[in-house]
Amino acid sequence: MVFVMKTLESFFTKLILILTGFVLLPNVVHCANLEEGVSLSSTAVFSAGRFAITDSIILTWIVSVLVIFLIKFLLRGGARVIPSTGQAIIESVIEGLHEIIKPIMGHKAFQAVFPYLLGIFFFILLQNICGLLPGIGSIGINSNGEFRPFFRPANSDLNTTLALAVVSFFAWGYFCIKCAGTKGLYFEIFGNKANKSELSSVTYGGLGILFLAVGLVECISILCRIVSLSFRLFGNTFGGENLLHNVYGFSSVLKNIPIVNYVAYLIPLPFYFLEFLVAIIQSFVFTLLVSVYIGLVCNHEDHAHGEEF
Repeated sequence: MVFVMKTLESFFTKLILILTGFVLLPNVVHCANLEEGVSLSSTAVFSAGRFAITDSIILTWIVSVLVIFLIKFLLRGGARVIPSTGQAIIESVIEGLHEIIKPIMGHKAFQAVFPYLLGIFFFILLQNICGLLPGIGSIGINSNGEFRPFFRPANSDLNTTLALAVVSFFAWGYFCIKCAGTKGLYFEIFGNKANKSELSSVTYGGLGILFLAVGLVECISILCRIVSLSFRLFGNTFGGENLLHNVYGFSSVLKNIPIVNYVAYLIPLPFYFLEFLVAIIQSFVFTLLVSVYIGLVCNHEDHAHGEEF
């Protein structure tokens, strides 16, 4: 565990910088603003050359800096055999993910990929939680009769979740080649899985053509992971933002009604707890799916050799 903590401490800052850098890509999603509810598109606060610095990017930067300093603060003095309070908090989360992910990925891939998965998990989790803080989406200015917020939950912007999915896609390719090799990756996608010794040459050759065709379909499925990962996280976060927006609007109406106006202040509370739960679940689901994708390619060797993990 001390090894994992030291690896996380050195790797986490690099991963955060990579992810926030990808968010700087020009906005690829341009949708008309909704008249009511949360806008599908992020709002440009100012421009830096060709790049529009949006409200979601600003919050991403702020949270990223806070996360880096938080990790450095909790791990001040380095990882210790007898953990400090901060280290114990992080280790409790790490150990939980460790027990779930390691059987999925296998021992070899787990050692290489786990720091990346931790970075992804904490990045998404803290971005989701910070999106629930007071003032996010409600602090801004009125420009030409239109309200322009300074901050927007990062994962309610499809550009952010798409950046996370693209980074994870290239990470999948890198770790699969690193742990299983190019031949292992090719065999997993296009290889003939039948036992040659149990089949005739004609049957085995026919199955080879079939597996090649299935591999082409699998390539499409692999590319679709970018869409599924990004839209799943975006849809849940964006839907939660609209839910809170509508619940708050409903409670604002009730505040003007006698007798029930005191209850109106309590109405949004259950939904905030619900969104907090969704923030944790979606962080875990995204991390788990990435680990499953890598484990599908890299975990065969461990089973073949009967390794225990």
